[in-house]
Amino acid sequence: MIDLNGNDNEQKFALNKLELSSSPVSLNANGTIKREDKEHVLNAQGAMKLDLEAISSYIRSLSELKLEMTGASEKPFSIKATSLDGKWVEIPKRSEFATSFHADTIRGFGLLVESLEVPIKLANGLAEVDIQGTVNKGKMSLQPTIDFSAEAPVISIPENNLVLTGVGLSENMSRDLLAQLHPIFIGAAVSQGTFDLGLRHFKWPLAAAERKKAKFSSTITFNEVILRAGGLLTPLLEVMKMEERELTIGDQPMECIGENDRVRCSALEILVKDHSLMFTGSIGFDKSLDYIAQIPVTQQMVGGDAFKYLEGTSISVPIGGTVLKPSIRKDVVQTALKDLIIQAGKKQITDQAGKLLQNLFK
Repeated sequence: MIDLNGNDNEQKFALNKLELSSSPVSLNANGTIKREDKEHVLNAQGAMKLDLEAISSYIRSLSELKLEMTGASEKPFSIKATSLDGKWVEIPKRSEFATSFHADTIRGFGLLVESLEVPIKLANGLAEVDIQGTVNKGKMSLQPTIDFSAEAPVISIPENNLVLTGVGLSENMSRDLLAQLHPIFIGAAVSQGTFDLGLRHFKWPLAAAERKKAKFSSTITFNEVILRAGGLLTPLLEVMKMEERELTIGDQPMECIGENDRVRCSALEILVKDHSLMFTGSIGFDKSLDYIAQIPVTQQMVGGDAFKYLEGTSISVPIGGTVLKPSIRKDVVQTALKDLIIQAGKKQITDQAGKLLQNLFK
């Protein structure tokens, strides 16, 4: 509903009442509309009510962001908008807007933030949101922006931003966030530990068709993380003939770069008792895996006699498939083991021949 009155000659109108009622947004405002040069300029202020559950459903329908929000609140707002060639088009690019909203919950990527006030600003085609909250006894500091001036809207995060600090690692975070960056978290249960997440840069187009243009660079620092093996870790430990299922990620950083439709992470070491496993590779935005696990040769794999000659050696195991269905090339392991055992046999023969010669010349 719009209630206007004014003078056509002066090209200035009083906006006595502006009412909008819809599922995601309802508002009640007043202000003015006046002519400036060839354009119309709207200045208004009032109260806006947001239904975050409906808004998050709308966002999910437009993009691949798995974002869930709940809560409804009425807050004051102000807006200044300018027409384009006399028409009200490209509003986000030609408006200034400010408000805030209260969220009961914001859930995404395994993170849950509860009961927070979130300010929003829009100017020069750039929307800014400031989210400050507590997550699993840690801190979240997130200031995403949406650039509406681009051909397709893009979400970005300020450079060199520490987003998460001292956040307790949960199974939801492991599954929904970390498993999208590294395969060891697929199906693994979390026993303990915290992590920090820093972003050097982050740009993510909202439109699925523009996904290949997404780029980010991040650092995840693990602190005393202990996992219970699951997913692809279980068959790897079976290959090593290890009964132990508890794994430790030492206090180490992992650098991850997302570009060209893939996420590539720096080498990550995990410990199983006295054994070290090293992982390198990438995950596609389509969830495809291209990883190598460097696993140590254990005594259980080759027996005591051969292990004397193979201790300290390792085998490269290719990991393919997808995040949901990882696959391990056990035939590669078997072939590599055969070659190593043959080498161990040759060393044993050489050692025995050397001992025989020593005995002959005593």
